[in-house]
Amino acid sequence: MAQIFDGTEGAPIALADFQAWKANYQATIGPNEIKAHFFGYHIINKILGQPGCKGIRIYYGIDGNGTKQLLLAGAEANMNDMLPATQLLSAGDPNTLGDASFPCPPYCNGGGGGN
Repeated sequence: MAQIFDGTEGAPIALADFQAWKANYQATIGPNEIKAHFFGYHIINKILGQPGCKGIRIYYGIDGNGTKQLLLAGAEANMNDMLPATQLLSAGDPNTLGDASFPCPPYCNGGGGGN
């Protein structure tokens, strides 16, 4: 049987596990290295609103300046990325890729989101 995405992938995680896993990763990086990325709901909703989109695949990337990035792509039930039809951004293309997150640091606070 072929695997497919149905939109139920993923699961909630207990706060203790979330905090432990985050701390495990942060113990492996320097204090000024990127530890998180923030995406606003507009780009997430735009990707999730694409016809046939079952969820978002998140890729690791490094931009031309050597900075860590996360890249977002919608994924279809058949597990394929939903890529735009052309290399250029087009208002008429139904598929959108996401970038331009706000990395932490520097976009963090002490309230738990970026710690």
